[in-house]
Amino acid sequence: MADPDSSSTFPRFIYIPWSDTEPHAIRADQAVRLARALAAQTKRPIIGIASTKDQLPDDWRKLPYRTRKSSANAVPAPAVEVHFWPSIDDLASMSPKRALHAFVLEWGSDDLSGWARHNHAVHFDTKEELASALSDDAITLYERIDWNGNNGWHDDYGKRDALRDLRRLREIGELDPNDLAGYMIGRHSNTAIRKLLELAKKA
Repeated sequence: MADPDSSSTFPRFIYIPWSDTEPHAIRADQAVRLARALAAQTKRPIIGIASTKDQLPDDWRKLPYRTRKSSANAVPAPAVEVHFWPSIDDLASMSPKRALHAFVLEWGSDDLSGWARHNHAVHFDTKEELASALSDDAITLYERIDWNGNNGWHDDYGKRDALRDLRRLREIGELDPNDLAGYMIGRHSNTAIRKLLELAKKA
């Protein structure tokens, strides 16, 4: 990973996966220090993003933040964003697609690696850029599911076509609902992605 002083080459998305060996508060502190250094270097504001205010670190309460229901000290975009332990639904609702740079901290029960792979995020620990390992056939199916979700997979035709492609993904051994949801973040709303995950259970 590039140094914050090299902001032009610093990765846009940084994925901080859950660790069973390191306390989540320590990982959050490391990410926040790096994000603050990057914000200072780029002369852009920094903002914390969480599902609820209670998810923010204690020392963040007076800094700009946004939750799913409120915000304080709103900052202009693009900003350096720190997403504190979002679920897939949270990340879809408060997508980092407008961020200058975004640090996304993963909670143990929420696999965000699909989002990280499809957005070429850099792994916080290995410093490697992640990428999808899907086959060409699976990518084609993902793209078709995306196209057929123009109404959020709520209409009969969208549901029918999505189920057909989801079943095909299962047949070729590449149906991974979390990975698919990660691909759709930034392309569809959180409610639409929630509907797609319901359909995946029926495939």
